[in-house]
Formats: sequence, structure tokens, C-alpha cells
Amino acid sequence: MSDAKIGILIADDEQIERIVLGRKLTKLLGSDGGYEIVSASNGREALELYREKTPGVMILDIQMPGFSGLEVAEKVREKDRDCVIIFLTAFDEFSYARKAITVRALDYLLKPCEEKELFAVVEEAVRLAETRG
Repeated sequence: MSDAKIGILIADDEQIERIVLGRKLTKLLGSDGGYEIVSASNGREALELYREKTPGVMILDIQMPGFSGLEVAEKVREKDRDCVIIFLTAFDEFSYARKAITVRALDYLLKPCEEKELFAVVEEAVRLAETRG
């Protein structure tokens, strides 16, 4: 593995969700500095942070102000085929999951998500990001 940090962007309009997820990821990945976790409270902010940081992994909520998580993913995919996208949302409608497939999301997790399931998906995402980066 190279010395470059893997960036992980969390985008969710619920502050408590961002805080809890950030803590869980720090618990999973450790706080040794190998990863940079940033968070956005809406779709526009997520895109701005994406342009600034070019994270290897994005964890997106579906319903957010500005742009939805799906719209963010579509815009990212226009320029970046390698970013690993995970949706973490309360919306279990099939049309959302089908759209997630079209933007080549790694997974579509429903809230509340089992920590074990979340960790397995994030570990896979980080592994993919490391091989692509």
C-alpha cells in the first residue's frame, strides 16, 4: 500500500448520521492517519468536497438538499469511473436501488444498518480504492 491517504466522503443531511458513521469508520479503519474522512451535509457540498479532495470512497444518502445522492453519483461518474460509491439510506424503493446499479454503486445499504454489514462493505470499498488509486 502506498503512503497516500484514502479519502472517504460521507454525505448525509442528518448531522447525527454523519457523526455516528464517522466514528464507526474511525473505529473500523483506525486513527493512524491512513484515511481522511470528510463529510457533507447536502449534495452540493458533497460535490464541492469531491472536486477538492477526490475521495476514493463515497458514502451517500439518497434524499438530501441541493442534489440527491443519486444525482451526486451521476455527476461523479461523468468524470470518475473508479470512485467507489456506497448508498446508505432509509429509502428501500426498488427504483432507487435500480438507479444505484446504473451508477455502478458497490452496495445499497438500508438504515439502520448492521455494523458488521457496514464494515464488510466499507472494507471492500477501501480495498478497491487502494487498488485503483
